[in-house]
Amino acid sequence: MQIAVRTALPASTQANLLAGTQFEFLPARMFPRGAFVEFATLTDATGVLRTVQTGADVAEEESPMNIGTINVQPVYPDNFTLNDFVAPGEKINLKARDTSGAARVIMSLVRFTPI
Repeated sequence: MQIAVRTALPASTQANLLAGTQFEFLPARMFPRGAFVEFATLTDATGVLRTVQTGADVAEEESPMNIGTINVQPVYPDNFTLNDFVAPGEKINLKARDTSGAARVIMSLVRFTPI
């Protein structure tokens, strides 16, 4: 199972890329024992940083995102640079922050494998 999200990130702002989706919190009914979660993000230019937190875990502090073509989903396994085990009901924070001063487009793909 996976979720793909396209985000238009205004200049010099930050966004939680999964906010408002059904996977912002790992659904306990779908994953009663948790899930192995894999993350991929692409942005259209340099200057976008990614932070990933799952529950109380900081899986990745601000790190540069990979650059890709706008509106093209990340490719498995090439663009999946991070993974973590997530417990049922834990919040998944996939954050992006623009440091370039220009609007950016981000393509995110998150894969869920039940445990």
